Amino acid sequence: MSTYCEVLFPLPVFQTFLYRLPAELTGKVRVGSKVVAPLGSRKLAGYVLEVKELAREPEFKVREIISCPPDSVALPEVIVKFALELSERSLTAPGLLLEMAEPPAAREKPRLRLTITEKGLKELVSGRLKGRRGQILSLLAERQLSPVYIKRKLKLREINSYLRSLGQEGLLEIREKATRKKPARPVGADNSRQLVLPVRPEGLPEAGQPLLEALEAGRGGTFLLTGSLDRRLRFLEKIMDYSAGHYGFAIFLVPDIQRLEKLRPLEKAFGSRAAFWHSQLPDKVRNNAWNQLVSGRSRIVFGTRSALFLPVRPLSLVVVDEEHDDLYYQSDGPSFDAREAAEVRAGLEKSLLIFSSACPRVSQYHRHRQSGTLIDLGGAGVQPRVSFYQKDIARLLKKELREEISPCLEAGGRIFFLANRKGYAGYLFCPGCGYVARCPRCRIALNLQKKDGELSCGYCGLETQAPEECPVCHQKLRPGRIRGSQYLKEQLQVTFPGQPVEVLEEGAGEKAAEKSLKRIVSGKSRLVVGTEYALRRLPSNHFSFLVLVNPETSLNRPDFTAAEKTVALVRASLELLRAGEGSTVAAVTAGPPPETIVQALSGDYPGFFEREIDYRRLLNYPPFSFLVEVGLDSRSLRGAGRSSRLLLEQLGRDFSGLELLGPKVSRKAWRKEQREVRLMVRLSAETEIEELLSYLKKFRMEKPSTRLWVRVWR
Repeated sequence: MSTYCEVLFPLPVFQTFLYRLPAELTGKVRVGSKVVAPLGSRKLAGYVLEVKELAREPEFKVREIISCPPDSVALPEVIVKFALELSERSLTAPGLLLEMAEPPAAREKPRLRLTITEKGLKELVSGRLKGRRGQILSLLAERQLSPVYIKRKLKLREINSYLRSLGQEGLLEIREKATRKKPARPVGADNSRQLVLPVRPEGLPEAGQPLLEALEAGRGGTFLLTGSLDRRLRFLEKIMDYSAGHYGFAIFLVPDIQRLEKLRPLEKAFGSRAAFWHSQLPDKVRNNAWNQLVSGRSRIVFGTRSALFLPVRPLSLVVVDEEHDDLYYQSDGPSFDAREAAEVRAGLEKSLLIFSSACPRVSQYHRHRQSGTLIDLGGAGVQPRVSFYQKDIARLLKKELREEISPCLEAGGRIFFLANRKGYAGYLFCPGCGYVARCPRCRIALNLQKKDGELSCGYCGLETQAPEECPVCHQKLRPGRIRGSQYLKEQLQVTFPGQPVEVLEEGAGEKAAEKSLKRIVSGKSRLVVGTEYALRRLPSNHFSFLVLVNPETSLNRPDFTAAEKTVALVRASLELLRAGEGSTVAAVTAGPPPETIVQALSGDYPGFFEREIDYRRLLNYPPFSFLVEVGLDSRSLRGAGRSSRLLLEQLGRDFSGLELLGPKVSRKAWRKEQREVRLMVRLSAETEIEELLSYLKKFRMEKPSTRLWVRVWR
C-alpha cells in the first residue's frame, strides 16, 4: 500500500493531479501543504488537497513529489475549503485562489540582475550594435542593472524580446539575485475563548444586542447595518473591539485601497491591535503585518478583498463596509465577488457577518428587512441646505451660483463640483444633421478634450484630432450639452479670476493625483472639480459647498441597478461636506429634479427603496429573480464570438425555458486588444443557479483557450 496526494497548481485549470508521496516525506505532508512536483517538463509548486492510501497501483504512470519546501507553512484546512467552495461559485480556478493565501515571502518574485559579458563589451566597443540593443549594453557597461530599471530608463514597452536575443547571442548574462527570505511564522492555532466573563461594550444601541448574542453563542449570522458614516463607524468600533478582545479575529473589508484612508479614526482607536492589508503595501510593511497577525499580536484587519484569504483563526467577525460598491467584484485576474466570498468564509467558520452601507443594494435591503436582520442607525443629525437649479451651469455661474459661492470663498470655504464626465464635453455633434463623432472600433461617443483639441475613447483609449466640420453636411461641429470637468474648470476660471481650480479625474496618473490632493487638503486650491474617481480620494468633511452637475444623467445608464448606483453616488458626495448648518448643496439638472435625486439628497433611503422595489417586482428583476452574467474573454472578437455561439446553442438545447438576454460585445478599457462577449441569463430558483454554474464549469474545462467568468445577482 502506497501513499498518494492530489495536488492542485496555481494555474487557470480546475484539474487536480495525482502524485506518489515518497517515504521520506510521510508525516510531513498533509492537506494544505505546499509541495514541488513535476508537471510536464516543469517543476511547479502546488497545494495538497488530499492525502490517501491506495491498495493497488493506478493503471497509469504516477510521478513522485520532488520535495516539500522546509520553510513553507501548510494552509489551514478551512482556507482550502474556502477556496474550493468559492471556486465553485465564481468559476475561478481554485489554485489561483489558494495562491492568494500564501505568506508574503512565498509570493516574492525572484530579483533579476543583468550583467554584460566580455563578448558583449567587445561588440559594444566595435560600434556594430545600434538602436535599443546598443543602448541596453551601454547602460550595462557601467554596472549591473535590473530589467525594470532599463525598461523605465529607455521607456520601453517590451523589453523581454531584447533581453532574450542578447542573452542567446551571449552578449549579456541574466542572473537571479539571491534574496534572504525570512521563514514564515507558523499560523496561530485556534485560540480557545478566555475563561473570563466578557464585559459588553457600553453605549451600544439596543438594536446591536442581537449581534452581541450571536457572537457570544458562536452561531454566526448575517446582518445589514445602515445609517450615516459616523454612526456606523462608532457602532462597528464597539463591536470589533468586543469581538477581537474576547472571541477571535475581526476582518474589516473595504472596496478599494483609497477607502482605507477614511478609516484612520478606527486605526488610532485600535493602535497596534490593528493591521492593514492590501496589494500595494511595501514588502517590509506587508511582512510585518503578516507576522503581527499570524502571531496574534494584531487581531483586527483592515483590508481589501485579499484579506479574506489571511489564515487567521478563530475568525469571529467579518465586516463588509460600503457593501453597495461594485469594486468588490472584479472580473479581471482571479475573479470573484468579495461580498459573496465573505459569506462563504463566515459560513464555514460560523463567524458573525455585517454588511454596512448608508445606501445598500436594494436586494440586500429587501432580504434583511424581511428576515428581521436589518439594523438602521439613522442619518446625520443636521441636513445640508439644498437648492435645485434648472439652468445651464455656465449661466448659473454668471449670477446665482456666483452670488452664493463668492461669500463662501471670502470666508475661507471650499467648494467641490461633481461632474459626470471628464474632458471638455461628453460628445461632439453637428447641429445640422445630428452627426456624433464616435469611436470607429467601440461605437461610443468620443470625449472632447478642449486643451489639445482631441477626441478620446473612454473604452479603448483611441485619441484622434477633432475635425473642424461635419463629414456628412460640412457644417461646424459643436460640443454636446453634457459638459465635462475641463469645461467646468474653464468656466470657473472666468467667473473667479485669480482662484486656482483643481481637477481630479481618472487618467491623469497617480503622481499627478497625489499632488492635486496635497494642494486640496492644504487649502491652496479651494475650487475643486472632480468625477466619481475623486469621491474615493477626497477627505470626508472637507468642503462647505457642493455642486452636483447633472446628476440625473446617471439614471439613464443601461443597467437595472442605475437608480441605486445614482443614490450611492449622491450619498458619497455628501460625505465630503462638513457637518453643520452652514453646508450647502446645489443640484443642477436639465429639467425638474427626479424624485430619486431628491430622496438621495434628503437621506430618504426607505422612500427610494419602496419605489425601486415596486419597479423591480413589475419587471421581474432581483430580488424577485436571479440574473447571471456570463463573460467570455478571448484575444480576438472571432474567438470570443465562436465560443459564445457554441455556449448559446448548448444552453438552448440543454436548458428548456431558459431566458437569455444578450449577448453583447464590449472592449476592456485596460486591454485594448482583448474583447469579451457578455450575456445575461434570468433564473427563478437558487437550484437553477447551481445547475447552471456546474454546466458552465464543464464548458470552461472543455474550452481552456477561452476565459469564462460569471457574476450572480440575487
